[in-house]
Amino acid sequence: MTIENTTSLIIALKGTTNIEDDGHIIRFGDKANLDTFRRLAADKLGIIGDISDIQFLNTEGKLLDSIDAIRNQQVAYIDVKQHIKETIPGPASLPFVGSLYELLPNITEGLHRQFEIHGPLVEVNILGRKVINTNDPAIAEVLVKESEYFTKKVSTSSLNEIKAFGGQGLFTTDTDEMDWKLAHKLLMPAFSPRAIKVYQKEMGIITQQTIKILEQFAPTEPVEIIDWTTNLTFETIGRIGFGYEFNLLSSRDQPPNEFIDAMGYCLKQALQRMQQAQFMKRLPLEANRKFDRSVKLMHDVVGSVIAERKNSSDASNMDKDLLGFMLNARDEHNLGLSDENIRDQVTTFLIAGHDTTANTLAWTLYELARHPDIQNKVLQEIADNHITWDTLPSSEQISNLKYIHQVIKEVLRLYPPVRVLTKYCKEDCIVPGGYKIKAGANCNVNVYSLHHNEAIYPDNYRFDPDRWTPEEEQKRSRFAWLPFSTGPRGCIGMAFALQEAKTVLAMLLNRFEFRYEGPEIQYDPKMATTKPMDLKMTIHPRENFPETGAEVPPPKTADDMENKKTTASLPVLSPTASAAASKIKLPPITFLFGTQTGTAQDYANQLAKQAKNFGFENVTLCEMDKWKVIKDGQFVSDDQSKRLDKELVIICTATYNGQPPDSAEQFNKFLDQKLLKEGHGSLLKGLSFAVFGLGNKNWRTYQAFPIKVINSLEELGADQFFTSGEGDVDKDMDSVFNEWCAHFWTHTLDNYGLAASESNSVVPAAASTVSNQKTAVKVKFIQPSDTEAWNVAEKNCYGEPKAMLQANYELQKDNSPRSTRHIEIDISKLKSSVEGDDDDGRLLYHAGDHLEVMPENDPSAVETVALRFGWILDSVFQIDQDTISDVSPRSLAANIKGPCTIRNMLRYYADITSPPSRAVLGCFSAQLKLVAPETAATFEKLLMPDTNQQDLYPEFIKKYRTLMDLQVAYPQVNQLDLGQFLAAVPVIQPRRYSIASSPLVHPQSVHLTVGVVDDVVNEKHYFGLASHFLKQGTEGHMLRASLKSSKNTFSLPKDPRVPLILIAAGTGFAPFRGFLQERKAHMEGGQEVGKVVLFFGCRRNDQDYIYEKELQEYVQDGVLSKLHVAFSRSIEESPKKYVQHEILSNAAEVWHMLYPREGLPAAVYICGSGAMSRDVRRTFCTMATSFGMASDNEEAEKVIDQLMDDKRYLCDVWG
Repeated sequence: MTIENTTSLIIALKGTTNIEDDGHIIRFGDKANLDTFRRLAADKLGIIGDISDIQFLNTEGKLLDSIDAIRNQQVAYIDVKQHIKETIPGPASLPFVGSLYELLPNITEGLHRQFEIHGPLVEVNILGRKVINTNDPAIAEVLVKESEYFTKKVSTSSLNEIKAFGGQGLFTTDTDEMDWKLAHKLLMPAFSPRAIKVYQKEMGIITQQTIKILEQFAPTEPVEIIDWTTNLTFETIGRIGFGYEFNLLSSRDQPPNEFIDAMGYCLKQALQRMQQAQFMKRLPLEANRKFDRSVKLMHDVVGSVIAERKNSSDASNMDKDLLGFMLNARDEHNLGLSDENIRDQVTTFLIAGHDTTANTLAWTLYELARHPDIQNKVLQEIADNHITWDTLPSSEQISNLKYIHQVIKEVLRLYPPVRVLTKYCKEDCIVPGGYKIKAGANCNVNVYSLHHNEAIYPDNYRFDPDRWTPEEEQKRSRFAWLPFSTGPRGCIGMAFALQEAKTVLAMLLNRFEFRYEGPEIQYDPKMATTKPMDLKMTIHPRENFPETGAEVPPPKTADDMENKKTTASLPVLSPTASAAASKIKLPPITFLFGTQTGTAQDYANQLAKQAKNFGFENVTLCEMDKWKVIKDGQFVSDDQSKRLDKELVIICTATYNGQPPDSAEQFNKFLDQKLLKEGHGSLLKGLSFAVFGLGNKNWRTYQAFPIKVINSLEELGADQFFTSGEGDVDKDMDSVFNEWCAHFWTHTLDNYGLAASESNSVVPAAASTVSNQKTAVKVKFIQPSDTEAWNVAEKNCYGEPKAMLQANYELQKDNSPRSTRHIEIDISKLKSSVEGDDDDGRLLYHAGDHLEVMPENDPSAVETVALRFGWILDSVFQIDQDTISDVSPRSLAANIKGPCTIRNMLRYYADITSPPSRAVLGCFSAQLKLVAPETAATFEKLLMPDTNQQDLYPEFIKKYRTLMDLQVAYPQVNQLDLGQFLAAVPVIQPRRYSIASSPLVHPQSVHLTVGVVDDVVNEKHYFGLASHFLKQGTEGHMLRASLKSSKNTFSLPKDPRVPLILIAAGTGFAPFRGFLQERKAHMEGGQEVGKVVLFFGCRRNDQDYIYEKELQEYVQDGVLSKLHVAFSRSIEESPKKYVQHEILSNAAEVWHMLYPREGLPAAVYICGSGAMSRDVRRTFCTMATSFGMASDNEEAEKVIDQLMDDKRYLCDVWG
């Protein structure tokens, strides 16, 4: 459409189907040409790059090749020569792990391979995180230029963790922030060529100091060269940056500098924090506390230097150094940097200013040692410019080192300090090549792959400084070399770094010859920058330095160069890197477990099996209490290197009410004892660890013991190899463990250059599926003629029944729809839970202890399962113990010893009523692949989230809640043979109940208060295994049970005069019944007892007010001073529905008991659900603020924490 010499036209991308939403109107005049139209189209449609690639099509898809042809259209469709691509290519993505297996054994190398396969833009998915990557200069140019389409966004990159100590420095601030804009504008002149000349003298002085240190090493003494290049560059940026001496060059045995240690720790922790959940940073971990201390130390040091300068005579000296410049620089609006921002800039310069140059110097010395012909040219250039180590060179001399400049650029190409530049896509756009990138995408310029792009750098692994002659550079895009990035976000200190590197190299090479004769050096994958690993060189006095004007040996012939291609060192990630990596000596790896129910042991077992499959040879699996270090008293290793991972220790441990599990009590004592010793900070040095903690979030002590383990190991000198994981037993813990393992193994395999695959997975559930296909538990059926075996089998019931049920009656009233049972059990034959008492001791238990009961499956359920499998209940089998090495410790096969009947296996061992776990489904899937592949495929999809991170398992187990449900819905399961069933199905776990009696009243028996679980789903009843079993029990029934101590976490005060505030709901009253019995016994024995107040919550007075008569009697007898009962569903309306309401109504009484004017202060005991416990705690926090003990909720929490530390606020809660 044309109006007054202006043409209006609708344009849209080729393939658009909705012109109304996706079309754009553009207008152009008579004088417009094709390029004008291309620019307008590019602007409207977000097409970036060379506009000559843009093409115009009519509605029939035919090319419009003139402006007149375009004017005659109402709608024009836009394409590019390479065609617009809606999908970015990349490797196939598997469920949950994504493209991971295509990238390992080294992710940087793996990405390099993907560019060779898929082209210049590749999308990869690593454990659910999708990233678009490029190795192409044209696309890199688009990404690194700040624009309306791409920017550097700290919050979406790994730099977000460095911001904690880098603050608002240039490196860790978004481009659109005012702090960045002002600092960038003000600081640019400080790094101008004129300014850098001022720094030349100090660079030379520091190099001379380094030379004096290096002169102290004998020529036969291997020197870790990166240590000294790091000391040199740190000292340089410290002195030139803000006039601060780190004293790193005073002697070869200089002790570590606390500032540098703090910075190193923070940088390492930043890498850890990138991998962990955000809430982990708020946990009371020693790592977090040390991180905070380190940040404070750095800020304090820099802050004090700034304050000292501002109060000195040099306060207004802008030319003294960078600090002087920052203090005095102002923009056109007279705006300057705040002290806090200057502090952040100094910290940023220290981080970025030392590492890059230190690495480059080390790599350069390494390459020159391996290329004597190139070194000869370097030496000749130094001689021709009259540079010697004992005279400070001028900036003019250094700027004349053109060939050394080429050498450094080639080193930075081969070994880019930062391997990836991260960018964020702000708006949909089309980049060169026609690739469409969506807003919100995370994009990377893969600098390593860009610098090793064969199309740009032929024979790219060859070290060849001649690539950097002016003539050669002109042939390439300037975006083909990005060690310092470029554009507004390019490294502001590039010229500084290059001048420093040339100064140091010229002076060092004049004084010394650096030799290296070892294997090819790899970079350290555990470091954020490309740092050489184990580069030890010998340093010799220079004896072959050339004369000025001498003739350099002729260059190599073509034959020599061809030979050089095949023999030259291949840097970092060469085509032979995998082979080199496979030769890496893997450290010993130990898997420790602390377990109550076998879950932590199972997890450790799965990890150990994976480790063996990945190639670790020295693998140990044992209980925490049997760790060899406990016996040795400290970590001992034959490895004398400085590496922090001489051995890896992976710990899976549970916690019970904040205490260690039974199999970790000696480990806990070891930690406590060693932490008291002087100099304990190096006892575990050289050991690296990771922890996966198991717990229940309903307990406030959730993860308490795993956290203690982490803190203690770090304090004893061990290094955290990977961020800790945590599983909540009240949720889908296997899923959380699988996810943590996937990240742990990805980190580990990438560190050590090990591969993984679909058949050797980083996800335990998938790995065990493959393992289970190979697992064949052998079972032998025994003939009835073997009477001895049959007699043993009939008695094989997973423990000896030594407890006897004495009484069992209903506590709820007749009209109640629910059931709570009072159960009395004879325990006279059980082992005492009281520490120090033997079997004939005085007490069998304490009030507040627990009874652990092994439940039994209902006989009808046992028969149902057996019939569906076609098993004879009374047949006897025995497991071949030599065939169970690969089964789970939680499986039936691992727990059934000796002959056993099918009936007993199903009744006493098999957990057939719990929801089928992912592990069970994984076993079933593996074992059904041949006989029922469709069912196997269905189960396999449930093991972990799919490629879109959708997890089908939670919905599945809502529908199929038990093994019997699974048998009905998937009858193919019944094709499993007995051996497969034993390998897959878990063993029944014991159930723990609070004892509702006192040994002073019932010394030979315990009472239990059991709420019977009866869930109704789709009109089908699902009973709780243990509660239903106990409900069905009759007098005289023998039980398998054991007494368990509360380990003083829920015991009565030793002094009966201490007042008690008891808070419970429902069956949570059980331990308090024992407490009341005990207090009454004390009273009857003539002892003085303290006041007892009970807050008790029920639903309805006429239904579930359990033990009502007993409680009234305790009030009448004076055992209970006050009884407050809250009914949450009472027919009579009341504002006091829950125990916390009753507590608030009687707050003054409660607080006066806690903090009395005279007499002993009370202890608070809470027993019930986790939700109730949290509500009660909030109520106590409210009282703390209301009665002036705290000014806010944070202080109130500390008041309660102190009560807990004093054993005056104790909880026993459940889910």
